[in-house]
Amino acid sequence: MARRSVTGLAPQREQALTERMTLRLARAYEPRITREIYRATKDIASGNVNAIDTHEQNMNKILTGLYSRAFKEFGQRMWNAIKKSNTDMEVKRDGDVPLTPYFDLARQLWIKANAASKVTLITGTTSEQAKKIIQEAAAEAVGLGYDEKQTARLIQQRIAEDGGTLSRLRSRVISRTESHAASNASTQMAAVASGLPMMKEWVASISDRTREDHAIANGQVVKMDEPFIVGGEQLMYAGDPSGSAEQVINCRCSIVYSLP
Repeated sequence: MARRSVTGLAPQREQALTERMTLRLARAYEPRITREIYRATKDIASGNVNAIDTHEQNMNKILTGLYSRAFKEFGQRMWNAIKKSNTDMEVKRDGDVPLTPYFDLARQLWIKANAASKVTLITGTTSEQAKKIIQEAAAEAVGLGYDEKQTARLIQQRIAEDGGTLSRLRSRVISRTESHAASNASTQMAAVASGLPMMKEWVASISDRTREDHAIANGQVVKMDEPFIVGGEQLMYAGDPSGSAEQVINCRCSIVYSLP
């Protein structure tokens, strides 16, 4: 029996729409991440002993906000589509977020766990990059015969130049990757929370930027509780945080859910 998409859209149209929604979410948070990484880089370079702790707290707050918004927008969209397709469903909702024991608990655990793990990675990279800029500037100063004050000014100059560039580049990757992961996670959890026997299909964003593994996975259909096999890895959805960086970073694929 042919399956029908829960949202009513053809697979490629669904992918195109969710990609636009994800990009809009990423763009909303990209400036915040840029400012935070740049601020932290300057604090680390200045020798602020609390720089890393503050960076961790700020990044946790930013990512938690991004994830929460993704669950609200994408989880709610999926939930509304499920309700429309199944008018007999009687599952309570509270405000803008679907309220079932499974969804609410899964949402909270996912946000907390992923924010914690990503914050550790992000702050670690910020620290490493700041130290590298300082070391390279200091070596350059020695070669030029600079005194202590001249060296300090050179370090500040390099932080302003290189730190700003790195902050912008990193924030784009972080905002897009995390928006994508959260949007697909929330859609998957809403689908599972419905209790309906749905199937899911991997739909790639077909373009010259699509990685080979994802193009090969395009059209792969599995049961709700089964993983997709992408590049030899098991992924429950596109952007699954358990996947390698090679399969997750800057991914634009979507998952389309269907009923018998």
